[in-house]
Amino acid sequence: MPNEINKVILIGRMTRDPEFKVINQSGVANFSIANNRTYVSNGEKKDEVHFFDCEAWGKLADILKQYAKKGTKVAIEGRLKQSTWETPDGKKASKVRIFVETFQFLGSSQSGGQNSAENNSGSSYSNQQTSYDMPPDSMYAEDEDDIF
Repeated sequence: MPNEINKVILIGRMTRDPEFKVINQSGVANFSIANNRTYVSNGEKKDEVHFFDCEAWGKLADILKQYAKKGTKVAIEGRLKQSTWETPDGKKASKVRIFVETFQFLGSSQSGGQNSAENNSGSSYSNQQTSYDMPPDSMYAEDEDDIF
């Protein structure tokens, strides 16, 4: 079966500090970003915000752990990844996350305070390898509360 396109590009601000864990000797950072959109409807300006859960592995996770914090503006590029599991009461559940392949710090946090990401604004990061030694989906916790 040929590969089909699965590509996501977003700009937003981190809604919380990245949560970092080590799984199978590889670092993983989980974080969420808020993506804002302004539009006009019936002559009235409106804002909408969407929240996206993201996951970065290896070198990317290490960089996020060191420099990123709540409010940091980032551009991310990656792909959608769906995890599915069965809940304790037998129901099927799923969650879609963005598997981050590259990211770029775009500026300081909204608080205006000095943070490490300010010094890296405009720096772009990616994992160099094209295939990843990730644990199988069965290694993921059935509920995100089980991971962090």
